[in-house]
Amino acid sequence: MDEFSAHRLRNVIPMLIQQRNAVVSGGVPLAGHLIDLAIMQVRLALHDISEEELSEFSNLLSRDIERSN
Repeated sequence: MDEFSAHRLRNVIPMLIQQRNAVVSGGVPLAGHLIDLAIMQVRLALHDISEEELSEFSNLLSRDIERSN
């Protein structure tokens, strides 16, 4: 990935975080989780996430899904 593309992707993350916060505060936590997944995908594409962070996020998502069932 060239630097210009990487820069554009990095600029998407704050917008996704704002959207996640808006949908979660609006009472739609599942949409928030989906946006979190999109954020993780962007960070993975940028090689900007550690395996530990990804594992921790996955565990958190699993617990939240179990609580909602």
